[in-house]
Amino acid sequence: MDKNIKTKPSYNQDVLKIMKARHGYSYDYIRKSIRGDRVGIICDMLKEEYNKLNNESKKAIENQIHKL
Repeated sequence: MDKNIKTKPSYNQDVLKIMKARHGYSYDYIRKSIRGDRVGIICDMLKEEYNKLNNESKKAIENQIHKL
């Protein structure tokens, strides 16, 4: 019997904290919105904002790496 092994996606915890403080939604709701388990206007907005903030944080880290 083969086990179906799914890896859990890891989310940027700093971005999740910012979004929770900004919107007041729970971490669970934000994660489900990003993953696509929830649908709606708010969920689309949260997903878009997460992707934008996550990309910006990656760019900032890369810039610091190039400076060193």
